Amino acid sequence: MNWNSIKEKVLDGKTIVLIDDRREFEADLVYPAEIASPEVVNFMLSMKGLLCLTMDMEEALKRGFFPLPSKEGETNFLIPADYRENFTGITAEERALTAKKLVEGLSVEHFRYPGHLHLLGGIGLNRRRGHTEGSLELMEILGFKRYALIVEILDEKGDSHNREYALKLAEEHDLPVVNIDDVWKEFVKRKQLIKVYANARLPTKYGDFRIIAFDNELDFKEHAAIIKEPYGDVPLVRVHSKCLTGDTLASLKCDCGSQLANSLRMIAQEGGILLYMDQEGRGIGLKEKIKAYELQDKGLDTVEANEALGHKADERTYEAAFQMLRTLGVSKIRLITNNPAKAKALEELGIEVLEIVPAPGEVTEHNRFYLKVKEEKLGHRLPMKI
Repeated sequence: MNWNSIKEKVLDGKTIVLIDDRREFEADLVYPAEIASPEVVNFMLSMKGLLCLTMDMEEALKRGFFPLPSKEGETNFLIPADYRENFTGITAEERALTAKKLVEGLSVEHFRYPGHLHLLGGIGLNRRRGHTEGSLELMEILGFKRYALIVEILDEKGDSHNREYALKLAEEHDLPVVNIDDVWKEFVKRKQLIKVYANARLPTKYGDFRIIAFDNELDFKEHAAIIKEPYGDVPLVRVHSKCLTGDTLASLKCDCGSQLANSLRMIAQEGGILLYMDQEGRGIGLKEKIKAYELQDKGLDTVEANEALGHKADERTYEAAFQMLRTLGVSKIRLITNNPAKAKALEELGIEVLEIVPAPGEVTEHNRFYLKVKEEKLGHRLPMKI
């Protein structure tokens, strides 16, 4: 993503089309509130959606703006405002002025309520992956203050989920297009939200390690790192997703427990890091994983079972693993994995994977079909015969 090129277009008066593919596709126009002009506001109003100004909720409350009732996870609306010196507040020129005065940091006394510019409070992209939060991070990435004008794009029929219409609009007006996923990746790279909380000895049957717990403000899960020092500049690293049934209960339905044991043996011998990630069931959680097992007992394979429950075949993400490695001062690794997608995900975030080391697991009569599905449907490169 060429952020400098996008900023140049913004400074030339072009709004950004911010899209979200996660919610059945939704597209908004976004523009820095601090440089709002009547022309830009008028163009945004032509989208027929609700023109709003986004700001950090904490900042809004500190300045005394009034929140409206909302359910957890929904957009946080505050009471609409007009700059007090405006006439009616409804014109494009007056709404642009209201936006600029809000960015200036004026207190609530300088505005009238309810006004014609709707206010939205962002709670952080780590807590909510919505357009409100995405617009604020996008402003910061581009070097503007954390205030954005935002309006949903509606097509000729008033529909807000028309991908073709939104992308055609961007093409016709030469507007830059940004995906919230791109903003999220940049957010993860720019802001360190995982820090070491505790570091203790961990003697095991595989060898003596240290175990590290983290304060995690990124995905708020309890991940851990098991390390064997010294591990050098390019350590051996295993990113291992938690598997209660395989790791703890010695289930023969998967190869997770044997992969964990073999990885710890390898790391004990030459030093390295094992990241133990709270991503049970390839990210769907323990309850859903057991439900998927139930479907597998009825004949579905592991991919079909996940999809039958409305999940993707693999919902794991690796932003937390990236930040954990960065916290440990690691940027280049030799990755223990059979999954090329895992290496690719880490590389996209900025970790250099200099070598992929096969992760051997135990083959049993109970997991042979499971392993074949991993190989044929998920692209895993297994080092053992199945």
